[in-house]
Amino acid sequence: MHYFCYLDSSGDLEHTNLQLYSLREAADAWNELLDAVSDTGLDGVDHLRERLAFIVSCFGLSLSQLMGQNCPSPDKEKMDQPGELLSSLLNRTSVDRTTRRLLNSTFGDFLKYYGAIRHFGRNIDDRNYEMVQRLTISELDRFRKMAIQIWNLVLGIYRQDKENDIDDDVSSVTGVVWFNQLAEQQDGRGARALRPTS
Repeated sequence: MHYFCYLDSSGDLEHTNLQLYSLREAADAWNELLDAVSDTGLDGVDHLRERLAFIVSCFGLSLSQLMGQNCPSPDKEKMDQPGELLSSLLNRTSVDRTTRRLLNSTFGDFLKYYGAIRHFGRNIDDRNYEMVQRLTISELDRFRKMAIQIWNLVLGIYRQDKENDIDDDVSSVTGVVWFNQLAEQQDGRGARALRPTS
């Protein structure tokens, strides 16, 4: 079977890459968020909760498309749940046990937030709302790193088949989609202050 992973979503309908577009939207929103934090501090960021939730949604859409609809596996007849998709992906890679455990754990945490954000309709209780209230920029940074790592694993799988159309000079999805880094520094009072770095 022939698979494609175009690192382009320029609008050419034959080569549109929706999962990459979603990742780019996450990166744009993330970078804008870090700029706002740098300018005003966390307390001064307008619509902070909404921005965090939007970025989680973009990561979720990107990863579910990447591991599901566009998964490099010929035996896909139906779509598995996201956790099963990640396990299936990890089984085709050579990641060590520690990395595998960390990815599974982080992805499990991510799915709790993603699920809560996707189910914001009528609720029996306030669990979904409470979950979103707990989302922080530090937690989102964990999910950013996880998304990049999963993307890189999938790109590695695609590279194993020489028929796939991937530039050899792109070693990571971060060569195509840029995320600013979030660094933690001590402020003058000994508390942790978040600031963006390039």
